[in-house]
Amino acid sequence: MIRPSSTLLLRDVRPPWWAGVVAGAGAVAATTVLIYPLREIVPAVSTGVVYLLAVLLVATWFGLWVGLGTALASALAFNWFHIPPTGKFTISDPQNWVALIVFLVAAAIERETLQQDLVETRALRRSDDIKTALLRAVSHDLRSPLTAIATAGEALSSPSLTDEERAELAAAVTGEAQRLSRLVDKLLDLSRLQGGAADPRTDWVAVEELLRAAIEETPHGAGFNVGIDRDLPLVRADAVQLERAFANLLENAARYGGDQPVAVRARAVGQRLLIRIVDQGPGIPGRELERIFEPFYRAPERRGDGHVGSGLGLAVVRGFVEANGGRVWAESLPGQGTTFVVELPVESSPEGSDSIGRTRLAARSSGVVAPSEGA
Repeated sequence: MIRPSSTLLLRDVRPPWWAGVVAGAGAVAATTVLIYPLREIVPAVSTGVVYLLAVLLVATWFGLWVGLGTALASALAFNWFHIPPTGKFTISDPQNWVALIVFLVAAAIERETLQQDLVETRALRRSDDIKTALLRAVSHDLRSPLTAIATAGEALSSPSLTDEERAELAAAVTGEAQRLSRLVDKLLDLSRLQGGAADPRTDWVAVEELLRAAIEETPHGAGFNVGIDRDLPLVRADAVQLERAFANLLENAARYGGDQPVAVRARAVGQRLLIRIVDQGPGIPGRELERIFEPFYRAPERRGDGHVGSGLGLAVVRGFVEANGGRVWAESLPGQGTTFVVELPVESSPEGSDSIGRTRLAARSSGVVAPSEGA
């Protein structure tokens, strides 16, 4: 999981308020003393701007209310010590009233501007930290297929290769390229999810169709044992996002399934649609069942055939499922395999949408293009 660096330009935890009061009082006192020699070279009403530095620093480090108190104390000190008649909380010259009001308004505006700049700086710093963590987390996963492709590509140019060896190397290049493509897809998906740019484009979709499409694009390994109830209700969701989520779950199950078929089940239970993907791998300890959905987290027990995943697939699954109003969780006992459960809400479909969805499913399964609505 990405953990931003604790070294930030802004502190996440503010010091206690009493420390701010002490700092504000000290800053006002020091500024008041500093202004005395300045009055020899500039008009007294112009020296009030010096208090702004104290107000802004205190407000930034100790918060709005301590900053406002410091601003009020600065105004009183400025009035008492530097605006004629001094030694009184009165102002004889109307021009000095204008100076005092402008001072208070400049303090508020400047503080707000500085605060916005610092918030933007914090966001940029966090973004840089996340990018650094991202590059560190996936650098090995990107480098491995690239190295394999380069090595196999160089070997293919050897004239001493037999046809069988050449075919094996070509298959290795294709396999590693597909692996790299899947990793890039996951990175893009996670980037969209974390950037808030993955709003689903919902329509009535058949989950059976999405599951079969996901199976077709997943490296089969030992294969899939599919058991889907007939006449499942349609769900309103983004077909592309759900298919990507199912594909990631199937790939994960195939990788850790211990060369055993992966079971895929789907059925309706009341107003819910439950999809279960079951592998027969080593299982996941209870303490890891929630963490495996965190970005870049890699459970130490999930070794499967020795391949360590990128820690992206399950994070993308949760993001896409939740974006479509569903939820996903894992059930497992060590040594007894793992079941991933996707729960999707079932809405009442408008008249005709169910038959249209079934027609499209049957047509796509047979390779015939179904007519669209309104055709």
